[in-house]
Amino acid sequence: MTEDFIMRMRLEEVLAYRRLQQTVRSGANRTIINAGILLFLDYLIFQLKGRIDLVIIIYLMLALAELAVGLWKKFFPTLEAVLVDGFVLAAFGVLILGRQFLAWQGLILFPVSTVSLVFGFVWLLGAKNMFKNYRALCRAFPERPTAEVLAWFDDLIYEIRHADPAADDLALDLPTRPHWRAKLLGTTAFFVSKGEVLVAGPLDFGLTPDPRNAETGRIRVHFHIHDRVYKPFEVDEASWANYRKWVAQQAALT
Repeated sequence: MTEDFIMRMRLEEVLAYRRLQQTVRSGANRTIINAGILLFLDYLIFQLKGRIDLVIIIYLMLALAELAVGLWKKFFPTLEAVLVDGFVLAAFGVLILGRQFLAWQGLILFPVSTVSLVFGFVWLLGAKNMFKNYRALCRAFPERPTAEVLAWFDDLIYEIRHADPAADDLALDLPTRPHWRAKLLGTTAFFVSKGEVLVAGPLDFGLTPDPRNAETGRIRVHFHIHDRVYKPFEVDEASWANYRKWVAQQAALT
């Protein structure tokens, strides 16, 4: 395998992990809401009892742990955050259902509540899904990118977003919707928009001139990448020159 191909594969792996982190981060709000629900349930139990006891303290600790996991997901998204979230939900579900069972058996003075039963089963189901997701993600990422590789990846995205094709002959500025900027790194093209990143090889994308260019005197191109096709648009001379130079280099390699 060539160095360019290895780099492309590495970029795709890091990109997949970054998408995974975005998915974990997107679940942070749900986790924080869960923490709010847990705190509310703890408050209701306190109001019912009129005093603080061990159960209320345990509920409070679990609710605060769920809140901490939500913040963990939001600011430092990792697979371990998903696992810990599963343990917290499982602990809360077991605690709720266990108390309801003891109350049903008359072993403790506590009302049997359908709402509590529903919440208990919901937490356990949520925990099961968290554990299932964690196992699947661990299989998908047996080796995770290091912090240094992730930092390099983020720096590359920043560089592409601020590159000027007139000053950088590896840069492209494509005013599509969404607006793509790209970096041509050997046989790999790295595309960045406001909310998305794509990695492509020489056969995965292309720019072709619009047949009407001779009539209009403008540089309009058709652009496709992977399975996406964009309407013709005007491109600046520097981007078009950089792309044509890159195509010529790829032709020379073959």
